[in-house]
Amino acid sequence: MKSDLEVAEAGRAEKLCLPAARPKLLAVCNVDLMAWLLLKPWLVALQTAGYEVHIACAPGEFFGRLADMDFRMHPISLRRTFLPWAHIRPLFQLWKLMRSGGFAVVNTHSAVGAAVGRVAAWLAGCRPIIYTVHGFLFHENMPVLPRSILVTMEWLFGRITAGFMFVSAEDQRTGISTGIVPTGSRTVTIFNGVDLEVFLPEEACHERSVAFKRKLGIDCATPVVGIVGRIVREKGYREFLEMARQVTTGSNAVFVVVGDTLPSDRDQFGTAFRKEVAQAGLTSRFLFVGQTNLVPDYLRIMNIFVLPSYREGFPRSIIEAMSAGLPVVATDIRGCREAVIHGETGLIVPSKNTAALATAVGRLLANPEEAAAMGRAGRERAVRLYDYHSVQRNFVAFVSEIVRQHKPELIAMLPEKPRPV
Repeated sequence: MKSDLEVAEAGRAEKLCLPAARPKLLAVCNVDLMAWLLLKPWLVALQTAGYEVHIACAPGEFFGRLADMDFRMHPISLRRTFLPWAHIRPLFQLWKLMRSGGFAVVNTHSAVGAAVGRVAAWLAGCRPIIYTVHGFLFHENMPVLPRSILVTMEWLFGRITAGFMFVSAEDQRTGISTGIVPTGSRTVTIFNGVDLEVFLPEEACHERSVAFKRKLGIDCATPVVGIVGRIVREKGYREFLEMARQVTTGSNAVFVVVGDTLPSDRDQFGTAFRKEVAQAGLTSRFLFVGQTNLVPDYLRIMNIFVLPSYREGFPRSIIEAMSAGLPVVATDIRGCREAVIHGETGLIVPSKNTAALATAVGRLLANPEEAAAMGRAGRERAVRLYDYHSVQRNFVAFVSEIVRQHKPELIAMLPEKPRPV
């Protein structure tokens, strides 16, 4: 006579052996905000292609909205921290979910989510694992020891990864040259995508842009320099402020900050940054927008977009700015120097070099025709390379290729001709 536990385990095993209506994909990321703002177009494309998409992440204000889109949501207590013990609970939560979820494939995102998610999948025997690399934590400007530690960790996690999707071609080359990508593992660069019909240039929505600028209390003739991103030190906000301090001596420019510090950020820099702006006597020149769904409107009132980051993968904010027809001033780091063509779609300056940053921004403010020409070239580049419909197709194709390679019987569950995205 079998015990109740044995009967339950047998029933669970039998259930897992039954064919699912659709192949299940589990996406793992740190927070729901990332799924909502960054991953949503890709995950919608997977749904459209016939996958049942599950998302495991720390819950926040977007958790319910994602559930309303028919994503199967799983709350996991992931945290952005390097403290090892902070990841024990989410590791167990993910292991438990993966052990019983019947997933055809696991797709991990973000540094913490990718590390904890891949270990959990390996322990649970949940294969294959695809890692979408949004930018390595290590970079060329780091001290040798911490860089070596981070490379070694990525190398170890790479041993259990079947496929790597990079949003930056330079990151792909780095992953291969460092051995992070094992021999035989599949890799592809898919870039980040942008909705070209949403992020339109100012001239395509001129009346709306003029009204929006007036609503904000900014004179139509006043030049606007902007940044979009979380207010954390590594985004280069200190350099942005110092640039503003130097530029305002010869210009009446206004500086728009779209974004804020998130509760999940290790670096709670937002409050300190606002104080530094006030101490610099620039409060009247700065407009803090916070988190908003009106990013396209704010981009269209800008004349110059600036991203002085220390580290990036392939920043979506830059390609959104390019799509909106803006010249971009960015730092000479992975991702940024790949997206921006120096002298053609914007200007590339050394990282943490406020003098060079101020000189570049000052040059474009003083030469609006040059800035406008760079903005038009940026829009053309975005149309040619970063249309999110193409990115969606590439994303789905790579996932299906990995599934076909490891579990060919599941591909038969997908429509022969996927519905258009």
